[in-house]
Amino acid sequence: MISHVIQMSGVCKAFGKHQVIDGLSLAVPEHSIFAFLGNNGEGKSTVIRMITGLLRADRGDIDVLGMDVRTERRAILSQIGAIVDAPSLYPNLNADEFLRIGCIIKDLAPTEVGRVLELVKLEKTRGRLIGKFSLGMKQRLAIAHALLGSPRLLIMDEPTNGLDPEGTLDIRTLLKSLPAVNGTSIFISSHNLAEIEKTATHVALLKGGTVRFQAPIDDLLAQQTGALAIDVGDIARAHQLLSGAAYQVERTEGGQLRVSGVERHHADRVHALLVHAGIRLYQSVYHTPSLEQWFLGEHHVS
Repeated sequence: MISHVIQMSGVCKAFGKHQVIDGLSLAVPEHSIFAFLGNNGEGKSTVIRMITGLLRADRGDIDVLGMDVRTERRAILSQIGAIVDAPSLYPNLNADEFLRIGCIIKDLAPTEVGRVLELVKLEKTRGRLIGKFSLGMKQRLAIAHALLGSPRLLIMDEPTNGLDPEGTLDIRTLLKSLPAVNGTSIFISSHNLAEIEKTATHVALLKGGTVRFQAPIDDLLAQQTGALAIDVGDIARAHQLLSGAAYQVERTEGGQLRVSGVERHHADRVHALLVHAGIRLYQSVYHTPSLEQWFLGEHHVS
C-alpha cells in the first residue's frame, strides 16, 4: 500500500537558459481527485510529461505509484491511463472496434470493452460510428480507453475543455465516481476553476516554476474570507459605523452594503455592531469565497 500516487521532490527542468520548473515538490494522495492549477506558460504540461516519463527531469526525484519514473517507467505506464492534448479517435470505427484495438495493444480480454463502456455510460452506443458522436461522447470514449485495464492513476489535461454544460456535467459525474467505483486516483490539469471547485478533492498551485500551495480543497476554501451582503434600515449610518470599525464596506447598486474580508464565524460580530447601534438589519447573506477568487489572489501576489 502507498499513501501517495505521485511524489515529486526538488524537481528542476530547464530548456536552454529558460528555467521552467525550479525545485518543485508535490504529493498526490491515493484515491484523490487532484487539481493541478496554473496560468498558461507556468509549466503544467512539462510537469505532466515528466510524470509520464516523456521528459526527464534535470534534477530531483519523481515517484509514481511508488516507483522511480527514471528506472521503472514501463511498469508505471502499465498502471496509468492518460489523456493529454486532444484524444486520438478514429471516426470510421465504432466505439466497440476502437476499444477492442486498445485491448489487443494492452493484451487485455475483450470483456474489458463492455466494462469500460458501462463505466462511462456508452454501452448503448457501442455500435455507433465515432464520427457521429457528440464532443462529450468522444471525451467519455477517450476516458473509457484510458480506463482499459483498470489503471491505478488517471492523468488528464483539461478534461472538460470545449464541452457544453450537459457534457461537462457528465464528465464531472464520471470523474467523481471513479475513485470509489474503479479505485482510480485522478490527476487533472485544468483552467476551468468553477468546474474544479465542484470536482476536485485536492488542489495545488504552480507559479514561478514551483508549487506555491497544495491542500485539500475544503481546507483551502475554509481558510478564505468571504463577504456579507446586508440590507439595513439606515445605509449611510451603517456604512459609517462599519467603516469606523475597520471593515471593508462598499455600497452595491442594489441599495445594500457589501462587507468584505469577513470569516463566516465572525458574521455575528457585524450583526451585533449594527443591532447594538439601533440600526435595523433586514437581511444578511454570506457569500462563500470561490476557488477563482483564491486563484486570482494568489497570482496577483508578487
